Amino acid sequence: MKTSDSRSAIAYACVSGHLVRQVVACDEGPRQRRRALSDLANALPLPSDLSLAGCEIVRVVTTPDFHAGKPVPVGVVLDMVGGLMPHIIGNDIGCGMRLIALSDVKPGDLNARLDAHLRHLFFQGGRDIALTGRGRHACLRDGICGLLESLTHRRGRGLLATVDLEACWRDVNRTCDDGCFATTTVDRDFAEFATVDDHHRHDAIMGTIGGGNHFVEFGVVDSITDRRFAAVAGLTEGGVVVLVHSGSLDFGQLVGTRVREQLRRSVAAGDRRVLSLEQSPDLAARTINAMGNAANAGFANRFLIGLAAIEAVSRLLGRRIAHHLVYDAPHNLIWRHGEIFRHRKGACPARGLGELCGSPYQWLGEPVILPGSMGDGTWLLKGAGCAAGLQSAAHGAGRRLSRNEARAQAGIPDRLRVVGPLDLHAPDLRNRADIVHELQGRLSEEAPDAYRPIDTVLAPQLEAGLVSAVARIRPVLTVKG
Repeated sequence: MKTSDSRSAIAYACVSGHLVRQVVACDEGPRQRRRALSDLANALPLPSDLSLAGCEIVRVVTTPDFHAGKPVPVGVVLDMVGGLMPHIIGNDIGCGMRLIALSDVKPGDLNARLDAHLRHLFFQGGRDIALTGRGRHACLRDGICGLLESLTHRRGRGLLATVDLEACWRDVNRTCDDGCFATTTVDRDFAEFATVDDHHRHDAIMGTIGGGNHFVEFGVVDSITDRRFAAVAGLTEGGVVVLVHSGSLDFGQLVGTRVREQLRRSVAAGDRRVLSLEQSPDLAARTINAMGNAANAGFANRFLIGLAAIEAVSRLLGRRIAHHLVYDAPHNLIWRHGEIFRHRKGACPARGLGELCGSPYQWLGEPVILPGSMGDGTWLLKGAGCAAGLQSAAHGAGRRLSRNEARAQAGIPDRLRVVGPLDLHAPDLRNRADIVHELQGRLSEEAPDAYRPIDTVLAPQLEAGLVSAVARIRPVLTVKG
């Protein structure tokens, strides 16, 4: 592994026989970069092994939130022909961001009483999501469009009874790939979940945040840099927004685990992580379809999480809340463009002018949602369609400390407002130091000190021409699983 160092935002490294173009964070230390590149070396097959499978990695780039991760570092984009590498994406298939603008809510409305409503809805049985088997099948097969179509034919119950279908259909073209990855069927591993019937069943999976760095955050638009783009996005200074970060949960876990096991059993020679279109056409077809199912589940999951967050505000204020989608996009998935399979591991699509046909952003650039750590805020950016950067951008601030390091060194500042499954100040927990210690440890893993400052990730992307800035969002409270 050879690297080049430069004061420029751009650097290059040779990793496992592949040239890697890097856009480097402002504060990136040599030790951090070496750790991440070492993990990338372990993740990338050698060119000789790819050749055995009839495949080739065409290009590899990393974004400024590039950081170490097992088995694959985060912040990697690569183009491949002749096959795909499911291990690059891992189990969090379809994970992404959703940004929603609330039209008639003021920052002062988000008072402390909101916390109890959020805790009840997300963690204490108040979510009330009832999908029919037909609706579940439609979600996996056709994503957001499938879900909305199912609600058009049969009125939703519980949380789904609050859906304004006309407004939701208008939001479809504000969703990456219209909220639907092409599939031919629902994978047989999901057959029980997606049995086609008209019986409503309360869902224990869809609409849940998940763990790790997934979250829901309420914020306020603090400043606007690009007023034309912000106007199209429906953002105004002082406006309240909801940011959702979550994925496909158990669906992605099942797909990722199964594919890795099948590859270990079926690949006779070379790197058993490579799925060749030529040598394993049936497994490749099933994998592409199942990953599409999981991506569609991710779209639907973020949609439902957003509904729950808005419902909490509605209960607090005693009225329905008008809202619209700014954008929703996955950052952990494989996109197919002709013969090219573009793998994004913790990287946002950042396409430029003329790319999003039919979208209000077609002649502006693709919205890119760049969240920082809790307390650091979020940037809304617009993609520049940079070919050298594989039309991609960072998906977050990027870890500075591992989870174990963060537990030992970081802590949650008292000024941060965090809503979790349990209220750590509740009288019932006074004598349960073990529970409090564990919950505080989980929060410390996601503490601000565990991540880079968001502006150190933004600046090199602006310099490298990956994105331009639109608006900065100040956080008010964060919901963590």
